[in-house]
Amino acid sequence: MLRLTQHKLLLPALLAIAIAPMSLAAAAAPGQGDSSWSEQRQERFEEQRQALFERAGIDDETRASLEEAHGEHHQALRELHEQHRERMDEILDDEQREALRDAKREMRKGHHAERRDSHRQGMQERLSTLVDSWELSDEERERLTELRESLYADMQELRGQSFDSREERREAWQALRDEHREALGELLTEEQIEAMKAMMQPSGHKGHGKGHGKHRSS
Repeated sequence: MLRLTQHKLLLPALLAIAIAPMSLAAAAAPGQGDSSWSEQRQERFEEQRQALFERAGIDDETRASLEEAHGEHHQALRELHEQHRERMDEILDDEQREALRDAKREMRKGHHAERRDSHRQGMQERLSTLVDSWELSDEERERLTELRESLYADMQELRGQSFDSREERREAWQALRDEHREALGELLTEEQIEAMKAMMQPSGHKGHGKGHGKHRSS
C-alpha cells in the first residue's frame, strides 16, 4: 500500500519535470503573440511564396498579376465580412450580441479545459508505464518529488522578478533550465531524461517504457 501511495505521489512530480522545459522556454520568450511575431510569420510566408515562384519558373509579369489577383481576393473578403457584420447588427440587439460573445467564450474555455484534461490524463498514464519500467527506489522517487517542488518554487520566484531586458530574462530562465537539468541528471540517466522529453511529443506515445529500466546509482 505504501509503495502504491508513493507511486501516485511520484506521477505529478514526473509530469512537472516532463513539462518543465516547455514551461521554461515559454516564460523565457515573452511577447511571442505580439505584432512583431505576426510580422515575422508574414515575412516567412512571403519568402516561401517567392521561393515557390522561383522553383515553378514564374516570370515577374505573371507574379505581378498573381499579386493583383491576391489583393482583389482579400479586398472582396474584407467587404464580404463587413456586409455580414452589418447584417448581424440589423438582426441582433446589443444584449443579444453580448450574450453570444459570452456563450462563445464559455464554450472555448470548456473545450480548452477538456483537451487539457484529456492530454494530462494520457500523459500521466504513459508516465505510469515509464516509471514502472525504471524500477526506481523509494529514495529516488522521493528525490524526484523534491525536484518538482524545488522547480515550482524557483519558477514562481523568477516570475516575480523584474528584468532590464528580454535578453537578461532569457538568460535567467536558461540558467534555471540548465540547473534543473543538471539536478535531474544526478538521478536519472540521459536516456530516461530523453524519454520524458520525447513523451511530450504527440508522436512519442509508444515505446518509451522499453529499455529504460536502469537508473543511476547513488
